[in-house]
Amino acid sequence: MDYLLARARSLMSPRMEKALSDLALRTTKPRSPGAPSPALPATPPATLKGVSQDLLERIRCKEAQKLLAQMTRHPEQEQRLQRLQRLPELARVLHSIFVSERKPALTMEVACSRMVGSYPAAMNPGEMEKHIRLLSELLPDWLSLHHIHTDTYIKLDKAADLAGIIMRLARLALAEAAL
Repeated sequence: MDYLLARARSLMSPRMEKALSDLALRTTKPRSPGAPSPALPATPPATLKGVSQDLLERIRCKEAQKLLAQMTRHPEQEQRLQRLQRLPELARVLHSIFVSERKPALTMEVACSRMVGSYPAAMNPGEMEKHIRLLSELLPDWLSLHHIHTDTYIKLDKAADLAGIIMRLARLALAEAAL
């Protein structure tokens, strides 16, 4: 438990830590219905002049919820979220590999090795295969896997709108991050 709290504190900025402590103070103190909520200093910083206090409170609340969700996620969920966030760029790389190869299908090994060479971050072929399988799970109309004998072949719809595919993947990643 102490490890989790220490890890959470290391992830927070000082502003976030202060906002969370203020939120904790507000929720633990019972207030009478007529009592005003503890407000921020009377003079907001120059960058926040003109921004309503209600908006600032809603933003702080959302940040606290986001941090809490991030801290309580299981490692498997965190890995899936990281994969989902990489998928838009990986879809672009995979599409360019299929266009340059001029083949209707590629074996999983060939596609993974080419993608490892083209993706800017270091990733091994096994991890790349997990990303491709996730892509085929999320977008079966765009990417399909075919098991023939001992090999797995990847077939891609090159005529599909790549920008639309990337937008769909980005929306899926955002929706998963919100959970």
